Amino acid sequence: MRDRMEEIFNQLETKELPESSELQKTGKPSPFIDVMEQDNEITVTADLPGVSKDDIEISLSDRVLTISAERSREETEEKEGFVRKERSVGKYHRKIRLPSDVDEENTEATFQNGVLEIKLPKKEKEKGEKIQIK
Repeated sequence: MRDRMEEIFNQLETKELPESSELQKTGKPSPFIDVMEQDNEITVTADLPGVSKDDIEISLSDRVLTISAERSREETEEKEGFVRKERSVGKYHRKIRLPSDVDEENTEATFQNGVLEIKLPKKEKEKGEKIQIK
């Protein structure tokens, strides 16, 4: 927590914190999200460092994708004459309004090396069928 607070103050001093930052808006950290729309699917990528696969919850309702995760870490150092214990806990929560209707039944998610990738296939009517206009 101390390291995180120092990082926040350093960013504020150097004005590196972007105005659209979730941390600035809510005071809570939020995963960095990329949303990419293609003809047949929408891909959402979220950086979730320090989170295990079992601590991630993903839900989809009314074209709103919700990603929640919790990370916790405990570190212990024992040396002659003292014991140091540190605990770190963080919660992430993010809602993303999707630009198109998606096929919830065929949605797939993978999590590898702290990166969550969700592939959401578009419904047939949303795929952008080409029509001729007279």
